[in-house]
Amino acid sequence: MQKYLLALFLVIILLATTVTLTAQTGGSFDLSWSTIDGGGGSSNGGDFDLSGTIGQPDAGVLAGGDFVLNGGFWQCVAASVVSPGITANGTNVQLAWTGGQANVYRAADDPYFTPGAAYATGVSSIWTDGGAAGNPAANYTYILRGVDNCGESGNSQRLGEFDFMLTPGS
Repeated sequence: MQKYLLALFLVIILLATTVTLTAQTGGSFDLSWSTIDGGGGSSNGGDFDLSGTIGQPDAGVLAGGDFVLNGGFWQCVAASVVSPGITANGTNVQLAWTGGQANVYRAADDPYFTPGAAYATGVSSIWTDGGAAGNPAANYTYILRGVDNCGESGNSQRLGEFDFMLTPGS
């Protein structure tokens, strides 16, 4: 009987001290994600792929106001502009490339410019700069940067439109 009472007492103490832990939620925030560091591999089905990294600790930056969170080793890299080209069509300059959308940077009479604000944003793989060709007083240099949900890529090669006035010699 004493063993039964002792076991019952221990079960009651165990139940009384057990705390149920749940994920933090509140307002429009949900912090229910968690990680198990050390696993890895890939899984796929239908149109979906899921990949993990072996031994990836929860590294990176956490911040406060206006939220910033960067995790472990995987980083998002913006798609770059591939095979940029330039052609003149009358007084228009046409840029073409492969690789998706891009931001266009343009400078007049400065072939070595440092890009500031984009001249055109999120444009498709063919873009026309109307009226940019045919004026020797204004020569334009262009830089393209690929843009997608990862941000903006590095600079493409420089593309230029240069007009010169020919003066007959004597």
